[in-house]
Amino acid sequence: MSKIILKSISKSFKGTVIFNNVNLTGETGKIIAIKGKSGVGKSTLLNIIAGLEKASSGSYRFDDIDMEKKNLNELAKVRGESIGYISQFSPMIPKLTTFENICIPLIFNKKNGKLEETKIKKIVELSKLFQVHHLLDKKIKKLSGGEIQRAGIIRSIICEPKLVVADEPTGSLDDETSSAILNFFREMKTNGTTVILATHSQMVADQSDVVYNLTKEGLHLE
Repeated sequence: MSKIILKSISKSFKGTVIFNNVNLTGETGKIIAIKGKSGVGKSTLLNIIAGLEKASSGSYRFDDIDMEKKNLNELAKVRGESIGYISQFSPMIPKLTTFENICIPLIFNKKNGKLEETKIKKIVELSKLFQVHHLLDKKIKKLSGGEIQRAGIIRSIICEPKLVVADEPTGSLDDETSSAILNFFREMKTNGTTVILATHSQMVADQSDVVYNLTKEGLHLE
């Protein structure tokens, strides 16, 4: 079972302190929301938790792994195996279909050159839940921003990660779709997945187990 522990994490960029003394213990199977003013560093903190960049100082352990002692290639391996990252603007390969883009994390898990049938069924199931099933055979460049974001969420969770890190996952979505995503996060947490998300939405915060406010001085419980 995974657990996230951040101790005295700080981040500076070109001599400017973004935040200091961030402490966080993420228990297994919890939804943790991080709020804060624009520009305070929420995305940067999520990038550190997801292993996309490293803190300037402090310690970070995930699933008994000392993340601060790993190089970026090693962090990428951890992320590929255990962390699903949902960005505000899901990067996609324009020439591929929606289905092919969703399948990218599964490429290295092929058996006998074929995707597992259970994973294909899961993609179809999730695409129906997030209302993009009719777009699976369409080139991703033909989709709207909200549709691409939904496809990106499916891609991030299709490998059933232990930790989901989500940066404004409902930012460009309507209320109905947002509710479906939050309901699915709650379903994931019952299976032991920890979800850490940044949000400006009070609705999202209200449906989280723990809510923090990020300032330059650290995280503070709301």
